[in-house]
Amino acid sequence: MRRTMGMIIGAALLLVAGTAAQAGLRAVYIDVRQSKQLQIDVHDNGDARIAEVGSEDYGLLIGGEFFIVDIEGGKPTVARLKDVATAIDQVLPPIFKGLFDKAQMPPSRLRIEKGELGEAGGRTGHVYHVRGFDSTDPNKATDYLICTDADLKPVGKVLEQFMHAALVPAAPLMGDMAPALIAETNSVFALGTPIDVGGRFRLNLAGKAAFPGAYFRLPAQPQSVAQLVAAMKLLMEKKSDAPGK
Repeated sequence: MRRTMGMIIGAALLLVAGTAAQAGLRAVYIDVRQSKQLQIDVHDNGDARIAEVGSEDYGLLIGGEFFIVDIEGGKPTVARLKDVATAIDQVLPPIFKGLFDKAQMPPSRLRIEKGELGEAGGRTGHVYHVRGFDSTDPNKATDYLICTDADLKPVGKVLEQFMHAALVPAAPLMGDMAPALIAETNSVFALGTPIDVGGRFRLNLAGKAAFPGAYFRLPAQPQSVAQLVAAMKLLMEKKSDAPGK
């Protein structure tokens, strides 16, 4: 009986292991200029994790919401991207004005022209010539190789949110340009998943991967808007009290 039970348990473990091998997808991008890699892991339910290879900090896309996870001294701090934007609008003159809670984004001024076929990381797509990013030279084109493979769609979603997460903290310096850039980013990602951006940021590989269950869970309770506002005000006070200010 023990031997039979052992065989049943062993078979069950093999079955689970086989299922785990199909649990998701890993995509790795290369930043050619900085010789860095960006790793995106997607669970089969659409949740995703994104991080620069070698960094402790990362982002999580859970149920369509993007969370920023900062690790300091081994302790994680979590903030929802929407809440960070809301907190900034409470500390400074409003910039985002509930942008992330609205279905409609500001109009994009980009001019997009579909071009030739291309390939990166074993995936194919169309090149799109995008003009309007550079206000000093509006006719200057940035080429985006866009892939519409279904399994890469969640990769595009988390990559888009990751770019938003880079823009939001810089909003105090960018002012009204920040919402405009977010809208322009959305216009590009609405085409599909970028797999090559001007030859500088390229998909290196994308394939099936398995992940532990806790990999896509929040490591701590997200900070509230009130907590984020208090932290921002404290940081501003420290800067204003710093020598030479």
